[in-house]
Amino acid sequence: MAQSIQKQLSNRNFDAQYYVHEISSGGDGHKDLLEHRQRVQNLNDETAIAMKKNVYKNYTQFIETAKEISLLESEMYQLSHILTEQKGLLGQILDMSITAASDDRQTDEAGKKEKDEKRKTFTSLLEKVEGLTSVTEVPGRYLVHEGDLLELNVDNFEEIRKVHAFLLNDSLMITTYLPIRRGLLRYKFLSLFELDNLAVVNARDVGLVKNAFKILMFPDQHMYQCDGPKTKREWLVNLEKTKKNKSGSSTGQRKDFSSESTMSEVLDRSNPFYEAGPSHDVSMETNPFHPDWLVELPEDLDVCIAQRDFEGAVDLIERTNEHLKELPVSSSMKEIRARVDHRVKQLTDVLVQEMEVTADRSLRGGPGVTRRAVMQLIRLGKHTTACNLFLKHRGAAIKLAIRRLKIEGVATVYINKLCSIFFTHLIETGKEFQKAFAENTGCFSAFVVWARVELQTFVGHFSNQAFATKSNLDMVAECINIARRHCQKMCNIGLDLSFALDGFLLKGIRDTIRYNKDQLMEATKHRSGEEKWRPVNMQKPEAAQNLAKEMVQYGIHNFNSKLYDKCWVNLSNSTLMFSKGYMNFINNLMTMYIPELYFDVVESLKEVLVFYIGILESFVTNESFAQERDFILKNVEFLFQTILPLTENKGKEVIGHQVRPFKDLYKEQKKINSKVETLGVLI
Repeated sequence: MAQSIQKQLSNRNFDAQYYVHEISSGGDGHKDLLEHRQRVQNLNDETAIAMKKNVYKNYTQFIETAKEISLLESEMYQLSHILTEQKGLLGQILDMSITAASDDRQTDEAGKKEKDEKRKTFTSLLEKVEGLTSVTEVPGRYLVHEGDLLELNVDNFEEIRKVHAFLLNDSLMITTYLPIRRGLLRYKFLSLFELDNLAVVNARDVGLVKNAFKILMFPDQHMYQCDGPKTKREWLVNLEKTKKNKSGSSTGQRKDFSSESTMSEVLDRSNPFYEAGPSHDVSMETNPFHPDWLVELPEDLDVCIAQRDFEGAVDLIERTNEHLKELPVSSSMKEIRARVDHRVKQLTDVLVQEMEVTADRSLRGGPGVTRRAVMQLIRLGKHTTACNLFLKHRGAAIKLAIRRLKIEGVATVYINKLCSIFFTHLIETGKEFQKAFAENTGCFSAFVVWARVELQTFVGHFSNQAFATKSNLDMVAECINIARRHCQKMCNIGLDLSFALDGFLLKGIRDTIRYNKDQLMEATKHRSGEEKWRPVNMQKPEAAQNLAKEMVQYGIHNFNSKLYDKCWVNLSNSTLMFSKGYMNFINNLMTMYIPELYFDVVESLKEVLVFYIGILESFVTNESFAQERDFILKNVEFLFQTILPLTENKGKEVIGHQVRPFKDLYKEQKKINSKVETLGVLI
């Protein structure tokens, strides 16, 4: 049987509606459906277990493959640098002159050898530091100094973490220790600070904080503590010396390039075979230092970030990216790219801080408040970051709005305000999300997941008020109806959360149905125990007519046939009270009904009816009530000829098909009549 179900469900032409209709139309009703449901559930559990095993197996293989790829990547970069060094050595050998043996050349060779040794040392860092590939791509970069430092909180001087710093010839690199070493890897890349844009400040010894210095780089500042005064002095001296060498080399590089280009032009023109061509005319255009705005780009970006001109900063970055696409790859281009990427990271951090939820920042103003930061992050290509921060900001705004809502005395008033606030915020967020991420459709799945999580939080607040008093079924049904009506408004933005809302409310509704069913049965039992089985005297004709109108509101339109002598009702008091309570019960159940509540609703209504039928049967067969037997049978007839057909019609109208358990209850009347005939009573 399980294999046949599996074949049906896995069929390419499987139709869910036809499948459910076929199951519900045949068989023995409730029992067969429960058995079929159990078989489908067992098949689901088996499939889930098999899927988990496959996922775990594939995940383990993926982790192992990722480790191998990481090691291979490190080795490939190491081989690339070795080949680059060999190429450089071959070029130096070819350029060497046999007759050149002056002291100056020996000095130059010694300096080159020293730089080569430093570059080799820097290349060896690939084996120790994880995530260093982007740093090593810049040519001419080498290691100057390294050592362990302790990072401190700038405000309260508390210890943050232990780091290992590498001072390069143009930047300061900070790494952290890996918790689990993998081969030669010991550190993980954390951040890179350019020497051109940082300031080193000697920190005073205060309390336990000794031998520390600060690194100031807009908009952040960091404090690092050394293990002794000698180490601190080495760091300060090396930092200052490297900064001076960096600034001097940048200036000299520009002069050398200008002089070399001028000299090459003079030599070319003295050549008798020289011909002016387009390549000489555009020589300055290929000069990476020719565009002034490109040379001053890092400083301009720092100014834009400091002035919070985010749009201007992003415009400069986009202009730079377009310009660099047209230029050939060279060492100078790689250096500019590295500096631009560093500014992009700074700008991203500032934009992230703009959208972070803090206690001192107001969440009012709607979703448009974060529009500026979101748009700039999207332009920078940080779609995922912008999406997560935007939704996090909106979630905090919704929580704040709900927290400020005052709890009213009447639950329905509070629920109405709660639903209005929540779903209005949700709709506004959806509209703003569609505007901001119109070209990034991949982010819409994140919005759906976020909306479902927020809806679950909303249901928590809703349940605390709506299901607090389970005895008031009218109030619970009205609150659920309000929530569903507000949830339908989400369809205006193309998102239907009705199914998720009903799923979250399912447990509370089931508990309420069970509680009210027990209360109705308990009250019916109590009233029946005191019943004398006599017609009810309403005292006044007006009271009788009001009772008839009330019954019409419950759906009993032929109740006037039970009235006689203007103010008498040809039913017992317990039957009247049961009819009122039962019809109110069924009306509220049909208001809250969803397909997932089918068995709960049908079984509850059937159980209540069977319970009262049993009470009537016990009285009608009791010899102590032989004189009232005819009157009791009139109550039995009212129950089977009026109440049960109304239950059947309402169930069919709301559920959508005939409810077989209600139809089976008509057999109970025949059993009662048979027992009465056995006692010798004519019906």
